Amino acid sequence: MNNEEKALIKAKKVECCIGFFFLIPPILGAIAFIFNLLGSDGDFARMSNLSSSWTNDYAYNAGGGMSAAPIYLAIMAMVGAYLIKDGLKYFFIKEDKPETPATNNKPCTKEEYDKAIEDGIRK
Repeated sequence: MNNEEKALIKAKKVECCIGFFFLIPPILGAIAFIFNLLGSDGDFARMSNLSSSWTNDYAYNAGGGMSAAPIYLAIMAMVGAYLIKDGLKYFFIKEDKPETPATNNKPCTKEEYDKAIEDGIRK
């Protein structure tokens, strides 16, 4: 494995880690949404006391507005999935190690075998 292939594998692993980082907030948002649907009253999923900065209600009787958080979470999920798509397989690629004479598993001749035995006895 040459240096270019090693650099590519390292870059794909970094991309995959960044993809997982982008997927954390959407997953937490989906969990909070499910807890809210089920009527959980915990601090993690309570959405009854949203401030005006989240609902864009800056004036009295202005009617409010929509939060952009679902759009950001959706974009983060798409980017995370795109980055993970090609990078996950590189976590399972093993780097080639240089062969040593004892592990090359090549058949040897009788002369090479006898020489290896004699060298082993002399040491």
